[in-house]
This record gives sequence, structure tokens and C-alpha cells, in this order.
Amino acid sequence: MTKISDKYRELVDSYLQYALFIDIAVIGILWLLNSKVHLITFEFKSKIEHLSIVENIIGASISLAGFILASLTIIVAIRSNILSKKPENSENPLELFFSTGTYRAIVKVFKIAIIELVFCFIISYILTLSSANLENEFLFKCLISLIYLVSVSTLRSLFVLFLLIDVDGK
Repeated sequence: MTKISDKYRELVDSYLQYALFIDIAVIGILWLLNSKVHLITFEFKSKIEHLSIVENIIGASISLAGFILASLTIIVAIRSNILSKKPENSENPLELFFSTGTYRAIVKVFKIAIIELVFCFIISYILTLSSANLENEFLFKCLISLIYLVSVSTLRSLFVLFLLIDVDGK
């Protein structure tokens, strides 16, 4: 059982380390597959309905970026209140957490999530402003990409936050 959990842990660590590049690759592959192979046929809604969803993504991405920024601020504040010690001198799990490279990796996950969400916000605004010049199919593909980015960046941040909460509880 430990071999499976070790492989799972390695897989998650690799994903978290290269999340931005993996997300971009997944979106590129989805766009490429959608243009070459139609596994699922989508019936497009009207352009107005797609733009309405894009406007919702604007609000959601900014709100989620604020939530993740607040979480990051709390983590940095806790870090400043805990003295950095060598791992062998740590008295509790939080001191151990802040004394290793794990702290930098977690901060990186939060920073990437904030960058992705702000990127979604900016792209959503650009799509809204230039919607008269865009095809409905292109708008739909962008919409799917934005929903994917907002979802994975939020799930990634929550995953790391819950791991941190588990460390604090032990």
C-alpha cells in the first residue's frame, strides 16, 4: 500500500511543481483534439449566453484570487511568527514545515494559482471587450479553457491548504 501512496505522492509533487506548464499543455491538447477529433459534439449556446458565463468567470476569478491571496498572507504571517529552526530542532509539525523547503513549494503553488486566476480575469475582460469580433466557437473554446484554469488552480490551492491544516492538527 505504501508503494501506491508513494507513487501518488510523487505524481502530486510533480504536478504541483510544474502546474502552470501542465495546465497550458492540457489546454493546448484539448484545443488540438477538439479541432481534429470530435469525441463529444457540443451544441453551442448563443454568444450572449457565452458572454454571460465569461462575465461570471471575471467575478469568480477575482474572488478566488483574493481568497488565495488571503490564505498566502496568513501562511506568510504564521511563518514570520515562528522562528526558523533546523528540522531536527523543531518542536511541532508547523516548525518542521517552516524549516524545510516545503514552505517555498507551498508558497509557489499559491503564487501560481494567483497568477492563473489573474490571467483568467484579464483574458475574460479581453474576450468581453472584443466579443463583437469573435466567432462563437472560439468564444466557447476560450470559455472551456477559462473554466478549466479557474477550477484546477482553485482545487490545487485547496488541496495544499487542506494538507497544511492536517499538518497543523497533528
